[in-house]
Amino acid sequence: MLAKVEFGRTQKYVKIPQTDESMEYNRFLEDITMKFGLEHECLREGQLILTDESGTEVDEDIFDELVKSGVLNFKIISRQRVTDLDIQIVTDESASSVMSDTPLSPVSSNSSDSTVILETTKRRRGSTEFMDRDQARQMVEAVLRANPKGEEVFMEYDKTKTLTDAKRKQMVNILVADMIETHGRIPPSSARTNYALGIVTLFPYLQDPYSKNGYEHYYDPGGNTGYLAWRIKTVQRNTSVGYRSYSKPSHQDSPKSRRETLLSGEQLFGDDCREALSTIRHSTDESIIKERMRATFQYRQKLVYDEDASVSILDVFPRFLDIPGLIDQDFTMMFGDLGV
Repeated sequence: MLAKVEFGRTQKYVKIPQTDESMEYNRFLEDITMKFGLEHECLREGQLILTDESGTEVDEDIFDELVKSGVLNFKIISRQRVTDLDIQIVTDESASSVMSDTPLSPVSSNSSDSTVILETTKRRRGSTEFMDRDQARQMVEAVLRANPKGEEVFMEYDKTKTLTDAKRKQMVNILVADMIETHGRIPPSSARTNYALGIVTLFPYLQDPYSKNGYEHYYDPGGNTGYLAWRIKTVQRNTSVGYRSYSKPSHQDSPKSRRETLLSGEQLFGDDCREALSTIRHSTDESIIKERMRATFQYRQKLVYDEDASVSILDVFPRFLDIPGLIDQDFTMMFGDLGV
């Protein structure tokens, strides 16, 4: 199967590698680098991004389904590392001086009433480099402090040492808005990692003790998942040119006519469902867990009726093991309250 790929102003046809069951995303990217003469190092460092014609990022987990649905036109975007000038103005009534890593022009050396310090360093927020914990914490704190809604996040955390679902979403929305403003619609993986690291460093009680780095529920580079990644995808979809909204899939595997009359509240799908699954896994608030379990009922039923996926129910929904009443809740959603 051939796909038309655009890089810069050049378009070429590239064959999509496939196995018996699926399209090979990583091999496709490797073939693209060879076709356009790009360096493989860029691919390994995550500098190459695959998008559809509207500019929406195409991730590995949806590539196969997207191609099989008929999408065969793609673009490759190369992230460029940009070096900026950080400028600090320091008031000084008596002296003036200029410090720079590069020679100064005669005009810039004739300053009079203030000291201007020019540092040819990468701006922290705009940099594509990974930050250390202190840098990441300072960045996240500065972004939240600059937003009135961000102060509400600090107030709640200081009071409870945690964040409600609403405040967590509020915080993520603020940070993603800043990230996109700084890095564009497709922020690099390093930027997403920096923001996630900054969150759990600034708010240590929000760390996940069971993950490798403690911030994977905010951003996991391995699977491009987590609250930050899901919010970015939502923003990308909502701002894409020619974006079309798709109706939610119906689950024909289950007796839906019975369950439609019993379900109360909205059922979640796609990125919203994945976000809910992460909340279920990491939250300590039983009321939130039960609410998210209700909202993912249809997704869970789809797994139950899938012979291959049904064995992984407890891996996807581990809170069945430690939160009493979840099985009864599902039973009631299936059959109603049968009484005693």
